Amino acid sequence: MPLRDGLNGYLRLHRGFFGIPSPEAGDPDVGVLGIPYDITSSHTPGARFGPDAIRLAMDSERSHSFPLTITKAVNSRSDSLSKLLTLEDIGDLEVGVQPPESVAVHMDEAAAKLATSSSKLLFLGGDHFITYPLLRGLKKGRPGNYGLVYFDSHADFYDDMGGLTLSHASTLKRLVEDNVVQLENVVGYDFRTTVPEQRAALGPSVCVPNEEEFEKQIKRISENVDYFYISVDLDVLQPQIVPGVSHPESGGLTVSELANLIRIVFETGKVRYADIVELNPLLDNSNTTSIAARDIVKEILTGFAYHK
Repeated sequence: MPLRDGLNGYLRLHRGFFGIPSPEAGDPDVGVLGIPYDITSSHTPGARFGPDAIRLAMDSERSHSFPLTITKAVNSRSDSLSKLLTLEDIGDLEVGVQPPESVAVHMDEAAAKLATSSSKLLFLGGDHFITYPLLRGLKKGRPGNYGLVYFDSHADFYDDMGGLTLSHASTLKRLVEDNVVQLENVVGYDFRTTVPEQRAALGPSVCVPNEEEFEKQIKRISENVDYFYISVDLDVLQPQIVPGVSHPESGGLTVSELANLIRIVFETGKVRYADIVELNPLLDNSNTTSIAARDIVKEILTGFAYHK
């Protein structure tokens, strides 16, 4: 459609991921799967509506397909993501209101199947519980040594929450205890509300205090792993930026700070999977949280595009 292509930047994009096309044949560069599940949320339910809200934010007239320019290291490439990537929106996994023990099996099996493709994968939550079964399944479908980058205001290292051992508050604990990832291959940021006993159990190489130490730990881990999985809980951002999260906390990062940290991980060339979780549209009256989520998705897709 040469006429439409000539008006790129003037026309409203088709609803989707920044107008990134599907492949004409074979696996897409990136597959996107929604996981609308929040049964384990211990604070304010509503994150099950997150995948639809993120997709809707891609339809904003301002959301054109060019990489972000708000970070310290501005992208020098002029190509739009729609020229650099192919993408398939797989849809949403059917999860309903199953208890976490049974829904974890479905998430695990779906991730294992998707991992056999050549595509990089982005998962849209949902509460932070989803990271545990997804990463467990990915490792089954694509065996290897995995590094985990965990952006969150909480460490999610409780043994249980309200009696639930499968919970959004125990995700990192289950991943480490079940040997899905080794603790020495995990780095967290910013974990600002982590309770002292959890901070002591995780250690300073996981609970890093600043960007400089974060980059140091990423470089160390990259030498030991085959793949990185990036998990972004939106409450790592400042609550005035993301009022629509299920468990907001004072303090936190700006979007540009988070984008810089994500870029550091992608520079290893080993990021294969990512998720973004805990967007609660029921609390996002101004849609600013969806906008922040949109821009983090854009930074992740840019990383996939530049490190194919």
